[in-house]
Amino acid sequence: MTDQTHSKFSQNLLWRLKILTFTSGAVVMGLEIVTSRILTPVFGSTIYTWGSLIGVILSGLSLGYYLGGKLSDKHPNFEKICGIVFSVGLFIVGIPFFASSVIDFSQYVLPVPQYTPLLATFLLLMFPSVLLGFVSPYVIKLGTSSLHRVGNISGNLYSLATVGSIFGTFTTVFVLIPNLAVNQIIFGLGIALVGSSLIGLKISPKIIAMAIVVTLIIPWSSLSINTISHNGTLIFEKETLFSHLDIIEFGDNRSLYLDGLRHSSMNMDDPLDLVIDYTEYFHLGMMFNPTATNILFVGGGGFTGPKNFLDLYPQTKIDVIEIDSDVIDVARDYFNLEKNSRLQIFNDDARKHLSTFEKKYDLIILDAYASNYIPYHLMTDEFFKIVEKRLEPNGVVVSNLIGSIEGNNSPLIRAVYKTMQGTFPVSYIFPTEDNPAFVQNIMIVSSNEPYEFDRKLLLEIAQSSPIDYLDDELQEKEHFYEGLVDVSDVPFLTDQFNPSEVLFNPITQSSFTQDFQNSLPKENQHREDMVNLGLGISLSLIGLVWVIYFKKKVWIVSEK
Repeated sequence: MTDQTHSKFSQNLLWRLKILTFTSGAVVMGLEIVTSRILTPVFGSTIYTWGSLIGVILSGLSLGYYLGGKLSDKHPNFEKICGIVFSVGLFIVGIPFFASSVIDFSQYVLPVPQYTPLLATFLLLMFPSVLLGFVSPYVIKLGTSSLHRVGNISGNLYSLATVGSIFGTFTTVFVLIPNLAVNQIIFGLGIALVGSSLIGLKISPKIIAMAIVVTLIIPWSSLSINTISHNGTLIFEKETLFSHLDIIEFGDNRSLYLDGLRHSSMNMDDPLDLVIDYTEYFHLGMMFNPTATNILFVGGGGFTGPKNFLDLYPQTKIDVIEIDSDVIDVARDYFNLEKNSRLQIFNDDARKHLSTFEKKYDLIILDAYASNYIPYHLMTDEFFKIVEKRLEPNGVVVSNLIGSIEGNNSPLIRAVYKTMQGTFPVSYIFPTEDNPAFVQNIMIVSSNEPYEFDRKLLLEIAQSSPIDYLDDELQEKEHFYEGLVDVSDVPFLTDQFNPSEVLFNPITQSSFTQDFQNSLPKENQHREDMVNLGLGISLSLIGLVWVIYFKKKVWIVSEK
């Protein structure tokens, strides 16, 4: 081989190595981000979930760098590293089919809130992370033709891997997640790796790759593959910037689900009816302050509360702060949210908005909490002081929280109660279930005005009101908590110290949010299960063919 021919061969190899390096860097970061959309509906968007994702990816890459370096010194071969990347791509393509089983297994063998997401993340991402870690040391070995160029080549390839990671991060966050379903993104990441690896593989892997693509693009694969099954009939689905959004119909009810949990329901025959019981407790604010005219809802959902208040209290003007623009859009398209001169909607983060918006309110209803997500910046002393500044002197705050007042699941509720007491001189607690130890919606009503109410007085107000809500509830003493709330063992929550995930991890408990879901029949679920099973079996057979080929035609041959 002449020097010129050798130079052209080296340049051609270097470009192929660069393609492999860039793609691997992009996919590993894209996979980390999109996997959060699989884990969050089950484990919540907590420090444990994100810590597990970051830690497992870094651990896998570190181990991969070490093992890949040793392997590249023994038998450096471009076809072998391409085969390894092909294997990772095939594994990633299969993630949507076995993720649910992995999560179920993790919850069964390690039912500890702090560590369950770590085990699930390890089982899902450790293998691809380790193998993708092989790429950097391997391509440097292959790309370095002489010792005096090792610094230049390694610097270029490491830089390219980092650029790929940046590209994968931004593309996944700003392009893929807002426009594609999670399973489609994962399939795309896997196919991207498979496609990049073909530059160093022969004809048989290309046929296998074509079989993978054909399997995934057939009409079957348009069905949803999620870790949480849909109940009822799915009529709309979208990955928003903040969550996985589903609109489900069952009988006369239409429900909004975010990350698999119901946030709002509407009776299609009576759109203004309050289907979910806890929303009736929003009217406590009007019982405390019947002259309220300016009302703010923090959290929109299906806009059940705002619509109901607009209809029942014609003297009021309603503002709503909702952080997710897609939630606002589906409320208009699917939940009869109509234009109203008395309704103003702000698409913004509540704390940011209230910090800059000077308007004051007679009633503020905080309904931004969920059973799988704790917006910690909306439950600190600093936030409640901002809320207090936006209240009129006789203004009232109704805060909807999820947890319990007594027992093992009570620390978060008691910590928020303790924190609110630092701002508001009076606070009342209204459980929505009969047992204070149950995980449930709990309303904390606070104010600067020293309102003096007991359950009988509130019951008299409810019975004399033309608004037919809370009459039955307040007849039961369990819905007006009169016990002493012990706050001695819980922290005062601040921006600097807010261990909210440690205090309570609602998603690990059997809560009221599951009752409605479990009571619904899974329409079309059998068909989806059969199709998903067919896809899984097809990909497993393709994977088996690839493993046999890789072992006999790539791994062993390259070591001879």
